Order: sequence, then structure tokens, then C-alpha cells
Amino acid sequence: MSEVLYAIGVGPGDPDLLTLKAVKTLEKVDVIACPAKDNEPGIAYTIALQACPNIASKKTLSLNFPMQKENLTDAHNSAAEKIIADLRSGKSVAFLTLGDPGFYSTFSYISDAVKKSGYNIEIITGIPSFCAAAAKIGLSIAEGDEAVMITAGEYKTFDGTLIIMKAGSKLKELKSAIRNDGKTAYLIENCGMQNETVYSGVDAIPDKTGYFSILIVTA
Repeated sequence: MSEVLYAIGVGPGDPDLLTLKAVKTLEKVDVIACPAKDNEPGIAYTIALQACPNIASKKTLSLNFPMQKENLTDAHNSAAEKIIADLRSGKSVAFLTLGDPGFYSTFSYISDAVKKSGYNIEIITGIPSFCAAAAKIGLSIAEGDEAVMITAGEYKTFDGTLIIMKAGSKLKELKSAIRNDGKTAYLIENCGMQNETVYSGVDAIPDKTGYFSILIVTA
């Protein structure tokens, strides 16, 4: 496993939703890299730790990523350099990400630099938050030849299931658009976490929630 970067999706929040492959990989790697806040490992690490407690004894790279987009390039480059330094010394590294590494993940910004440095990358998929959210409310996202659209904080008139990620700060305008189209909506905040909250129907949804909020709009 040496000199390989593993991108591990830890799922939406419930540690029981980590895949068996993810847990096995976490047990074998040398270094755990994860998004952090003020140099303290973040939510992805907390989830992984519950599923695989022995990562507490491994070296941890706490990677700080500011919320402002204009400040992210330097943070991504710094994170990649730290990971490459461990790969160069012959270690294997696991980068933890919420949900799936290929879906609105910070990992995509780091992987290019690692590949250019000549190191192998393996992506270990995780359960996307919108799948877990739909399961929580007992909703079938699509059947037969039905279509699905996914956006980041944007409402679009659509003949199918519309999934709006990162909806928390834009709910007031999103609710208005949903009402105008006569659609049904569900909001799942902090899916799979201890403070998970589910709202059913446009009128039940507040005007603002936290960052980890998923809006599912159906006919």
C-alpha cells in the first residue's frame, strides 16, 4: 500500500454507512489526511474514527480549507504538498471526504497535483448524502425512465426529481420558486448526524438552515 493516495468517502454522517472497503483501507494506511478547522480534524475524521477507532494512533494531516472560494487555491496547493511529502517518504495516505470523493468534494482539487507528481490514486466510493437523505424519508429518487437533476443551491423547473445541495442559506428564495411551480419538497439537515432534522412540505421548511442541508423537490 506504500506511496498510494486513497480518497475515501466516509458517507453522509452515520459511521455505520462507511463501506467495508473503506474501513479495511483505513486500517492499513500509514497516514490519515482530512479537512480541518483551526488545525483540528473535522467532521469526516470524526465519522471515520467511530467506524475505525485505530486511526487515532496514526499520523494525521489536518488540512485547513477556508470557506471563501478566493482563498482556496493556496490551501489546496498546501494540502497537496503535505500529502506528497508523506508519499515521497514511502507512506500510504488516506484522504477523508464526506459523502463520495467524486461528488462536490475537495479531493478533486488535490488529486491533480498528486497525479502530476507521479503517485497513484485509488478512489473508494462513499454513499452520497442525497441517497441517504432519500432513504431517510422513504423516497424513491427515480423509477423507470424518470430523470434526476442535481444542482448546488439553484432551483430549476424540471420534470423529474430535483436535488438541491448546499441549500441552507438560500431556502427563502428556493421555497418561493417551489411554491410557484406547485411542487412538493423535503429538507434534510445534517443527514446521518446526531442533530439530523427532517422537514416535510414547503411550509414546514425554515428560511435558513446549516451548510449540510439537502432539498429534494418532487412533483
